[in-house]
Amino acid sequence: MHSQPSSICRYQKHSSLVCEVITAQIVTDINFILENERQQAIDYLMGSLSEVERKSYEALIATNISTKKLVAEISDDWSSLALLAKPAEPNPDLRSRTLMLTQEPADLSSFLESDCIDQLRENYTQPSQRYLGGDGAVESNEIKNVSQKDGLFRTYEHLLGILPLVSGQSPAAFGDFGALQKFASENFSIENELQGWTDPLCPDQNPVAHSLQRSLLASLPSLSHFLDLAGTGNIGLSEVRRIFYLCRDQLKIMRASFRDLDPQRLAQDELIRIHGTHLLRQKWTGARHTFFDSSGLASCGNFFEGPISERCVEFAEYDSNLYCLANLIASRSSTGGFQLELIKDAVPGCVLAVTHAKVSQNMHQELSALSSDSSITLPDGLSKDACLWSLLKGSMSRGFPHHSQEELSEASFFGKQRVDGETYLWFAWPEIENAHSGAVASTVKPEQ
Repeated sequence: MHSQPSSICRYQKHSSLVCEVITAQIVTDINFILENERQQAIDYLMGSLSEVERKSYEALIATNISTKKLVAEISDDWSSLALLAKPAEPNPDLRSRTLMLTQEPADLSSFLESDCIDQLRENYTQPSQRYLGGDGAVESNEIKNVSQKDGLFRTYEHLLGILPLVSGQSPAAFGDFGALQKFASENFSIENELQGWTDPLCPDQNPVAHSLQRSLLASLPSLSHFLDLAGTGNIGLSEVRRIFYLCRDQLKIMRASFRDLDPQRLAQDELIRIHGTHLLRQKWTGARHTFFDSSGLASCGNFFEGPISERCVEFAEYDSNLYCLANLIASRSSTGGFQLELIKDAVPGCVLAVTHAKVSQNMHQELSALSSDSSITLPDGLSKDACLWSLLKGSMSRGFPHHSQEELSEASFFGKQRVDGETYLWFAWPEIENAHSGAVASTVKPEQ
């Protein structure tokens, strides 16, 4: 009896391995689709979809039997849980978030009628081609510091492990924090990683430095804080929700900063996919936000309803800009809180993203010092803040490439000013055309 040639055996083994990989990928894709369908049904039942999304989903329910069954099954499950649940006091976080939604938004007339915003109205022009994000990305092999590069990949892999532990179907989302606590306590601490990465840290226009600083300073400090809490078990559902949003955003920001970090997921991020302002309202309303040793409670005021970005990579850059503003204002608020506003039509052709809070004169002067071109004159404690402002300036240059940073600053495309005892930070972003006609503002992949 003749044995098969070794080349044929190797071919058979290789073919078998390929089949296993393809099968595993198909199963992963199917599970991902099913999870997204279930999450969309949950969002519909919770009333968190925009009006356009709700009508679109109700049309799908009317025509698709499997969708109708899925909604019915989730409704039945929730009804059963309600019958089994013991009477309890309302969750304080849920109560505070509900009260926030009932409050009248702040009157921004003084800010919107200020000289800075008048100057923006006079100078604002739409870019010839709308920026869709991603132009700030570099290759990870451009990082010269080997330990920083290793830390970047190590952190990214760690967060990929965290995300499913806080997703909508995870035990933590239903109050069982055991698996999340175990993973957070037994794996490396992001806080320790941050200490090695951020010293020294100074404003730098180098694209590699910007990609690193965006990955380190936007959402990661707040995420690190909540993951440390998770490791101690001192968390509730509000912290789980915050970890989910921060983790999802951080992964997107890192992929958009280093194009070879996760090419497969980045390719998905680069597809046209409209994102609406309701996604920002969901994650920021009542959110406790921290930046290293400082924290603040966010509330959402004037929020227009409609599309804000056209691709995940653009949304990642928009998110990064918002985190930069939140980091700067939350650490200086006199009341421990700050407001986030997304205003459309105040300046034709653009959307204004604004954060503001009661801030002392001394704290406001600190912010004014950040616009200095020389980082040498800044105290050591302001170096990270100066990097945040530098990141915003770099993003504005990509969004409006036909203007220099100085021109954009002088024309108030972004800026900071004090009005009636409050400090306002803002940036302008090109509106999505036809937003008034009801363009769909959604994402079919909640974890992107």
